[in-house]
Amino acid sequence: MKIQYKTILVAACLSASAAVGAQQAAADKDSPVKNPHLGPYTQNIANVANWEVPPKYLSLDQDDTTRLMEAMQNPNVTDSWLFGPQSLEPWFAVVSYDSTGHVMDGEKLDADAILKQLQEGTEASNEERRKRGWQELHLVGWQTPPHYEVDTKRLSWATISESGGQRVVNYTTKVLSRTGVASVTLVTEPARLDGAVADLKTQLNQFQFKPGEKYSEFKEGDKVAEYGLTGLIVGGAAAAAVKSGAWKWFVGILAAGWKVIAGLALAAFAGLKSLLSRKKTQ
Repeated sequence: MKIQYKTILVAACLSASAAVGAQQAAADKDSPVKNPHLGPYTQNIANVANWEVPPKYLSLDQDDTTRLMEAMQNPNVTDSWLFGPQSLEPWFAVVSYDSTGHVMDGEKLDADAILKQLQEGTEASNEERRKRGWQELHLVGWQTPPHYEVDTKRLSWATISESGGQRVVNYTTKVLSRTGVASVTLVTEPARLDGAVADLKTQLNQFQFKPGEKYSEFKEGDKVAEYGLTGLIVGGAAAAAVKSGAWKWFVGILAAGWKVIAGLALAAFAGLKSLLSRKKTQ
């Protein structure tokens, strides 16, 4: 896949040398991004965690993230925050928090079975994409099978998806807390995955749950999630939702962290530069 990141998203107005352009974009009523936060900045995540945004990086609040994702043909992305390099090149990530309860982490992962469930859910979601006139999305397979790091309490995996003959890799990390899970979905080109993942992992060291919310602070009597690590990947209760139809399956997949999986190489993506820099060029 050949995504020209310098011609998409907010690259023209959110680069390290274009803070003024960022303010212009924020003032443009037609821009999906109204108030970008350039580092250094402390991004509050759902009042349970802070992500320290360093210089040359940025974050977006919930409303800006929702509007940007909608412009990128990713609907229903609410209560989420965007993080990435100021140019959003070569990657960005979307983080959300689910107060699902404490997830027990002693489960063995079956990558083949998990992949099959994800593929079924993705195909079901195409019904909604067709209704919206969008190209279908297909899950090809694993780029990185799921694995869990006991020391960091991070569950990570990477998938390869295809839409319109082009491929995109989504790398997802779930960070477990005392009361729930933070989902961090990274979007990048397949050829740049290793470098993007390394950078994201470095930045995740600046993501910290607040006192009282850390995984190690679990106490007897706290709410316990109804599913384990596999459920975090396939959407937890989404398997039950399939009985009610494809749309609920689609919602379940989004809840599982698939909020930015689609549309990265589609026409709407290429149009974001003009959306976000229109004020600058006037």
